[in-house]
Amino acid sequence: MYKRYHIETTPVKLHSTEIGKFEIVRSDKCLNCGRCMTHCIYDVHERSTLDSREMSKPVSHLCKNCFSCIQNCPQQALEMVPNEEYENLGNIYWTPHKIHTIWNEAEEGKIPVLGAGYRGRFRGSGFDEIWTDMSEIVRPTRDGIHGREYIATSVDLGRKLPWIIDFEKLDFPNFYETQIPMLLDSNPMGLDSKNIILSITKAAHELGTYAFLDIENYSDELKPYIKSIVLRSSLEEISTIDRVPWREVNLIEISLPQKFSSSEVKKALKELKKQNPKAFLSLRLTNPCLSEEIFKQFEEAHLDILNFHADRDGKSFEGNTFISESIRKLHLDFIKKRKRDEITIIGKGGIAAAEHIPKLIICGADAAVLDLSLLVAMGCRVCSACELERCPAEVNMLDPEIAKQRVINMICAWRDQLLEILSAMGIRDVRRLRGEVGRAMFYEEIERESFEFIFNENGPGK
Repeated sequence: MYKRYHIETTPVKLHSTEIGKFEIVRSDKCLNCGRCMTHCIYDVHERSTLDSREMSKPVSHLCKNCFSCIQNCPQQALEMVPNEEYENLGNIYWTPHKIHTIWNEAEEGKIPVLGAGYRGRFRGSGFDEIWTDMSEIVRPTRDGIHGREYIATSVDLGRKLPWIIDFEKLDFPNFYETQIPMLLDSNPMGLDSKNIILSITKAAHELGTYAFLDIENYSDELKPYIKSIVLRSSLEEISTIDRVPWREVNLIEISLPQKFSSSEVKKALKELKKQNPKAFLSLRLTNPCLSEEIFKQFEEAHLDILNFHADRDGKSFEGNTFISESIRKLHLDFIKKRKRDEITIIGKGGIAAAEHIPKLIICGADAAVLDLSLLVAMGCRVCSACELERCPAEVNMLDPEIAKQRVINMICAWRDQLLEILSAMGIRDVRRLRGEVGRAMFYEEIERESFEFIFNENGPGK
């Protein structure tokens, strides 16, 4: 019997994430009347457990910044001040707002409430320079979350059939379907922590997606989830690694160095195909400029996936280009070669919010690989230097079951937001969104089209 895809969530709180954007300060003018408690629906204000005649200290991290308690206090005894600990979270790209939002999503598995409204700039950096088309938002029947209309979020990984020339020689390429366009990196930031790897791998298994894993981190503890693992190895190490895990997985990824020879790649791919003929093969790239060697290997070895890697802020390691531009280039290169549907393109890096997923797909990707956002869901504060031994959130010490559930909660909240965006765009299948740049606006293109004529050095009409 058909069963609609559903993600089970369970609220999971962490003491390390109890950091609010503001601190609510109660002054001596307070009469303990309890009016603030009456007007607050988020349990920020409560009576003292020791003396019910007095108000307890406000629980500031629960505050959604609606200002209702402050506006309704007869004595003006409440004040909202910036929280210094909140402002020190993250960096320029992984802002405190993004981190705090992921914490809320990982805690409840729901789209978070922000009562103060949006008071910042309309345009930001990276993905925030892309605005999606919401022309169908007035149609309430397009609602995939509440079941009034089904919206598909599943994607296919692998090669698609090109045109058919000879039915007798037809080679049917197999492909795997994931129910969400999100894959997980089990050791984000290169953190080889058994707890983190186990929790993310189990989360991928329950979500019906895949977790990327460096083969040196594979252990028998992960064997029950082997079908949900993408084994990853560098090109140089393939011949020296134990071959047993290669034979059992569905997907294998090769990390290419900056300089490589076509013969080395061909030899490695041939060996992997010999060990596991049914496994999908993926190439990890860091340069969005495809060489003829890559196209040659793609055609000869029947590569299935290209995985473009950027850094944690979305900048490519070669050229300092943001991942959205890099994915657009890869997508268009394969279109020019008339090979786009014969390859799956995925991207990793800079994905810090739910709306970044559809924006990456609009740029030409089939799916996204989540990395640092998974750590943030576990309580990570995105410090300048990541050291597990000195982690203020003690991510490495977190119970794998708790960490797993927080990752699942975050993915559920992100999928719900993806459904909202697709419904507002009038799209019923996320696969139809791939490469649809006409359904979005790009700031740089708008600026160029609007002002290039004015600021042209040669003057108008020249």
